[in-house]
Amino acid sequence: MTETNLYDSIALADRIKLQCKSRNVQIKDVMDSANLSNGTLYNLRSGKMLKADSLARIADALDCSMDFLMGRTVDPAVKRMNLTDDERQKVTDYLQFILSQRK
Repeated sequence: MTETNLYDSIALADRIKLQCKSRNVQIKDVMDSANLSNGTLYNLRSGKMLKADSLARIADALDCSMDFLMGRTVDPAVKRMNLTDDERQKVTDYLQFILSQRK
């Protein structure tokens, strides 16, 4: 079984470009919106990987998930939940409890 390299900066650049095209937006406008330089895609194509916050800003500008841009999912939809900080902490605590119950 062969694995796809999900951390391939060239593939990431290609997915960003395709998402721009599917959204009918210019790459320059997305980079401006994300407060990144126009050379960001060039850097990706040269093998440099983005920082997580930069990838998040691009995903936000393209209204898609970071996982979609990284090739982890074929669904670009962002599944946002409007939770308070207290609710987020409760979810985290519950998840940690559930994981602690594994044998």
